[in-house]
Formats: sequence, structure tokens, C-alpha cells
Amino acid sequence: MADLYPQSLPCRFEGFPPRIRVVCGRAFSERPGTPYSFGSRVTLAQTPKSGQASGVLAVGQPIPATEIIYADTGDDDRYNLKISHYGLGRFYLAAADAAWFSLAVVKGVRLEAAGLSRAFETVDVWETRIPAHASVPAPSVTPEAVWLEDAPDEQETDRVRATWFIGDLPAGGRIVRGRLQLAGDVAVGF
Repeated sequence: MADLYPQSLPCRFEGFPPRIRVVCGRAFSERPGTPYSFGSRVTLAQTPKSGQASGVLAVGQPIPATEIIYADTGDDDRYNLKISHYGLGRFYLAAADAAWFSLAVVKGVRLEAAGLSRAFETVDVWETRIPAHASVPAPSVTPEAVWLEDAPDEQETDRVRATWFIGDLPAGGRIVRGRLQLAGDVAVGF
């Protein structure tokens, strides 16, 4: 099943260095086709397709794949070892009677080598303020930041509604800067 926009959004990657150095684990010693073994130190470089979207965001269409890709050769197609970072956000109803859409943020790392392909993912789940009876709205522009608004109902003071925006912070807004558990620097206005 494809992740369609705007029910799904691609991750935005920032701060990845042009090169990384990795140490190979035990699985490499078990694979005779790889030139690396347990304990090998390998320098990987970002490939030409790294960080490039494979298409454009269009309502009702699958979201374009965007990955940060490192390979020992620096090439997307010819390599002995390739590591890709990928991710997306997916809006969904957690239960048939859910009042709000939930948002699952999926981030993963995929390792590829001769005869070896492994992926490791983490998923964070958030409840949104998008009513279950509404459709997930498309951002007015390409998402660049998250704007958090107070819940409109005074009786729900513990809830926050998130919408996507780009541009200047509205008058009276405040900026809080910090680090998210699974991401880099972030600025959230509220």
C-alpha cells in the first residue's frame, strides 16, 4: 500500500555529514560475498541521489522517496556497502471510534551489502488535533516547520493542534529551540 500525500509526509533530513565511518558487525563475517568482515572500519560517502526526492509532492499521489544514502564507493548503484536513512510521517485512525487522527513518525536505517539487507526502524506515535471526521489537510506549501496552536475548546487545555507552515512567525508568537529525540535542531512556535 502506497503512502499518499497529504495523509503521509516525507521526512526532512538536515545535518548529515558528507562522509561517515562505520565498523562492521558480525553479520559481515557470515557473508562470504562481502569484502568486509567483523570489525572492519569503512568510510562511506553520500551518493548523488542522497537527499534528492524521487518526485514531487502531489495530493493523492504516493510521496516521493527521499533518503540520505552513504556507500563505500560513493555510487548509488555500484557498492559493497550502502547505508540509507529514510523516514515519513503517516496520519491514521488508531481505532474505528477515534476522535482524532494519530500521526506515526517512522525513521529507519537500511544496510545493504552482498547478500545482506537489513532495516531497523523506530516509530513515534502522536495524537493530533485533526478530527477523525475530517480529511487530513494538505499544507499550503511544502512543509518546513510545525506550528503548534492551542486547542480551540477551553475544556481541552491539555491538547495541542499541529499544522504545517513555512514563513514568518505571526505577531506575538514565541520560538522555542531544542533537539528532538529522533531529529536535529527544531524551532517550534506557540
